[in-house]
Amino acid sequence: MDSIISQIQTLANNADEAGRNDILRTLRDLQYQLETPKDLFLKLYNSHLQVAVVYIGVELGIFKELAKNTTLTVTELAGISGASPELLERILRYLASVGFITNVDPGQFQANKSTHVLADPLADAGLTHAFDTCGPAMQAFPSFLTETNYQNITSNTKTPFQKGFKTDLTCFQWLPQQPKLFDALQKVMTALQSSDWISAFDTVDNETPALPWSQPQLLEKPLFVDVGGGHGHQCVQLKEKHPNLHGRMILQDLPEAVNKLPPIDGVEIMAQNFFEKQATEGARFYYLRRILHDWPDEQCIDILHNLAAAMSSESRILIDEVVLPDVNVHWHAAMGDISMGVLFAGKERTRTQWEALVAESGLRLVGVHTYSVSQYNSIIVLGL
Repeated sequence: MDSIISQIQTLANNADEAGRNDILRTLRDLQYQLETPKDLFLKLYNSHLQVAVVYIGVELGIFKELAKNTTLTVTELAGISGASPELLERILRYLASVGFITNVDPGQFQANKSTHVLADPLADAGLTHAFDTCGPAMQAFPSFLTETNYQNITSNTKTPFQKGFKTDLTCFQWLPQQPKLFDALQKVMTALQSSDWISAFDTVDNETPALPWSQPQLLEKPLFVDVGGGHGHQCVQLKEKHPNLHGRMILQDLPEAVNKLPPIDGVEIMAQNFFEKQATEGARFYYLRRILHDWPDEQCIDILHNLAAAMSSESRILIDEVVLPDVNVHWHAAMGDISMGVLFAGKERTRTQWEALVAESGLRLVGVHTYSVSQYNSIIVLGL
């Protein structure tokens, strides 16, 4: 067994992102083949319990404390957390049984790789979002579909979210009224950001006709508008990669998202609702990252129409989203698709669905540049 594990580790160490995912998928399929029906049922039963107990572990600071120390006893952790030693021992036993901490001796626990991941401050936000925001909506999902006769979710005012939270508000209307949950969402979205998209942006930038402006005009004209850009991480990444770009860089989001942001060097911060008239006209690029998957088709078309009205003939809309394959979708993307539907009536889309949406908007599909083959992340380029 050790030699097999060593061979797999060697393969993983030498694999790229797609190869690593192939290894994980193969190991998952092997596990399913080895499991008995009882194993499968208990694993499903455990899925509810697992996120709840991990959330408790985060709330008690278990992972942070273990990550700071070599070994801690139940008594020591109880003294730090204030939890009952008897209860805490049961929680620690469970967390060790599912691999999130290591039980080295009776009543003694150590950190492992998973512990350090969960000790990161972003885990606090991630578990809050998963349990407190997504949890009630997911619990309502089956009964919601029963009530709606298993029809597709196409209205963001009639989703499992409304049923789970007993509200008539949409998720985006409700969340800003819950500061803890809204802050957790912002942190989760920030954590999902990466600079990989810039490779696709560079390709688009090279393919887009140069604007016929003089040098002084270039400095004044809007170059890059990050629409619904949250805390501005994409603007910062772009400036770091290309510090000599000519033109204004603008971050836009709702007032509650941007009004308290600290200044970002070289970036204009602007309150803007993308369902209203776009205030910045004639930008070279209007960039939307993970925006349209939050909305049904009808609202997506409204967003695109508002941008189209502000575009020049040289402008481009850059939609940074997943483009699903037609078969064998990775579970990360499939999970995202179901989650978007449950919370927002949104969805991840296949290329055919993107083409239909763009055609209905009246815009022109210029191209699709995939920058993460295994996760299907792509820049979809639109023009007038």
